[in-house]
Amino acid sequence: MAESLQDKVVIVTGASSGVGAATATELVAAGARVVAAARRLDRLEELAKRLDARDDRFLAVQCDIRDERDVERLVERALGWGGGLDALVNNAGLSRGAKLESATSDDIRLMLDTNVFALANLTRLAVPALRKSRGSLVNVSSTVVKALIPGSSVYSATKAAVAAFSEVMRKELCADDVRVIDIYPGMVDTEFFDHFDEQKKKSFDQMRAAMEVLKGTDVAEAIVFALSRPSRVSLNEIVIRPTMQSL
Repeated sequence: MAESLQDKVVIVTGASSGVGAATATELVAAGARVVAAARRLDRLEELAKRLDARDDRFLAVQCDIRDERDVERLVERALGWGGGLDALVNNAGLSRGAKLESATSDDIRLMLDTNVFALANLTRLAVPALRKSRGSLVNVSSTVVKALIPGSSVYSATKAAVAAFSEVMRKELCADDVRVIDIYPGMVDTEFFDHFDEQKKKSFDQMRAAMEVLKGTDVAEAIVFALSRPSRVSLNEIVIRPTMQSL
């Protein structure tokens, strides 16, 4: 039997679009109190209007998760507004899709900083509150960890790091009754591919044209499902691909 998410306080990063916005939407619908974090405050405010959420249900926080002070403020605001923290959904992430020799050092640093450092740093700040609430940590990884694809070396490495990080955190936190959940989405129809180089973007556009890819809500529903399991149940890994995606 599902457990209610009513009044549970959840931080969702990368909440201005795609999987993050869909997750925030599904959580509000489930009765949770959502702290939606992203760089694009205008997008968060538009989402709040669409949800018609009361001020005590939805808090929009402008935050660049690579900025350490921004992240400190995010956690402080979440705790002050919500009185605690029941779950953290580390969804924010990006790729600069290109073969390694075509990438710049800035591209590499951006992926490492966003997908690994920022995720670990935010988690570090949130863990004391999650221990107190016996809450849940959700890290959004990628199926590139399961099926390595040429042209995604650095991105795949960052998501493999997330998988390793999650497993170690699970071992560190399980005695405190804190769940750690890894989500591995396949191809999702989001803005994710907009920053790929032209060759890689064309390849993925062809793949998307050949099959029905996931929607952000498909991944969001999996996250909400995992969070709403009885506290004794931890779905450590959820892999979710389009039915026609072979990789």
